[in-house]
Amino acid sequence: MNAELIKKRRRNLRLSFRSFKGVTNRLEEIRIKNDVIFINDSKAQNVNATYFALDSIRKPVIWIAGGEDNGTDYWELMSLVRQKVEAIIMIGEDNSRLIEFFAPVIKEIYEAENMETAVALAYRLSEPGTSVLLSPACKPDMKYADYEDRGEQFKNAVLKRI
Repeated sequence: MNAELIKKRRRNLRLSFRSFKGVTNRLEEIRIKNDVIFINDSKAQNVNATYFALDSIRKPVIWIAGGEDNGTDYWELMSLVRQKVEAIIMIGEDNSRLIEFFAPVIKEIYEAENMETAVALAYRLSEPGTSVLLSPACKPDMKYADYEDRGEQFKNAVLKRI
C-alpha cells in the first residue's frame, strides 16, 4: 500500500512539472519560430539575475539588454557573454557603459530605439537554433513603467512582428 502511494505521488509530481508554464517575466518562453526561441526575462534587473539566465541557455544567444545603468559592474557576465552571446541589442537610453564594456569581445552590438525594433533586429540576426533573450541586467529606463511593462512590450513585439 505504501509503495503504491509513493508511485502515485511521484506520477502526480511529474505531471505537475510537465504542466508548469513558468513565471511571467522570468525566463518565460514566448514563441519559437524557425527554431529561434524568444525568452522574456525582463525581471532580470541586475547582473546576478542575467547571469543565471545566460547560464541556463544552451544555445547561442542574441541578448537584448540595457536600461537605467547606475554604474553597474558587468564583469560577472563577461565569461558567459564570450561563450554564448552572438550579438547584443541595447534598449537603454544611455548604453555607453555597456557598449564600452562588451565591445572588445562582441563585434555585433546594436542600439534600438524601442522594443519592436529590438525584436525585429534580433530575429534578423538569429539563425535556427538561436535564443533571443531579453534579460536587461538593469532597471527599466523612462521608456517603460516597470519591468512588467518592459516584458509586456517584448511579448507584444514578438507576437506581433514574428
